[in-house]
Amino acid sequence: MANVSHMLAMLLLQLAAARAVAHAIPGDLPTWIAFRILETDSTPLSDLVANAAKTKVANPTPVFQVCFPHGWIMVDAGMDRETARRAGDKGVFVDDAYASAVAALRAASLIVITHEHYDHAATVVQSAVSDELAPHTMLTRQQVERLTHTPRLIAMLDSTKVNRYIVVDYDHVLPIAPGVVLIKAPGHTPGSQVIYIQLASGKEVILAGDVAWHRFGIETETQKPDSIREDRGPIAGELEWLHAAEQAGVAVVVSHDGDQLAMLERSGVLHQGLIRSER
Repeated sequence: MANVSHMLAMLLLQLAAARAVAHAIPGDLPTWIAFRILETDSTPLSDLVANAAKTKVANPTPVFQVCFPHGWIMVDAGMDRETARRAGDKGVFVDDAYASAVAALRAASLIVITHEHYDHAATVVQSAVSDELAPHTMLTRQQVERLTHTPRLIAMLDSTKVNRYIVVDYDHVLPIAPGVVLIKAPGHTPGSQVIYIQLASGKEVILAGDVAWHRFGIETETQKPDSIREDRGPIAGELEWLHAAEQAGVAVVVSHDGDQLAMLERSGVLHQGLIRSER
């Protein structure tokens, strides 16, 4: 318990640090955040949150676009149909959504990934367009290490191509654009991170990746089922921290919670549909 409390204190300091450096890079703040769902699926809530009900919930795979007055940053890159097939995905792959995502990725100023799993990273590390996307894709050192040295991963990065990417290493937080800050959040994977965004409206948003697979996990500070292999110590603190951030008014976006994505779209926090080229 003491370790978790210490971890929570450290994570809350990271949030304060992210806020402090949100303006470290000068320029106009982002104006909105868009998303597009590349694969639709549903699964029992109990598969996403330990001891939850078996009620089926929407379990999509999205990508996100942080939009500035001029240009955008993509957060996560999804996977192509072939990678989804090899992974054994049983959801419905949406080809036109993937084409839209690829167009947005090509025109992005920068691409970052929340973590190194195929449904978030395959397009930038192992696809027909990965070589084209590499020069404006930022990977962390931990993400590169896992993507190049873990044979069981469905999507892997060719170690001879690492120098084509922007590879960074940071301790706690890293500002990457006006109002956009990376925050380390290892646990789901060694290279997991969340993205803090401060919009021009003053609204704060955290794209939380897969720290939780459903908002109910954050709301109740409950982890994934025991069958999921991840580092549960850090995740316990991260769930508590994200819950506290949410209670303080920060919109915490859980990637695979379809109901929450729809709710955030209705409330205007997120916008569905990607910009594909600079206006």
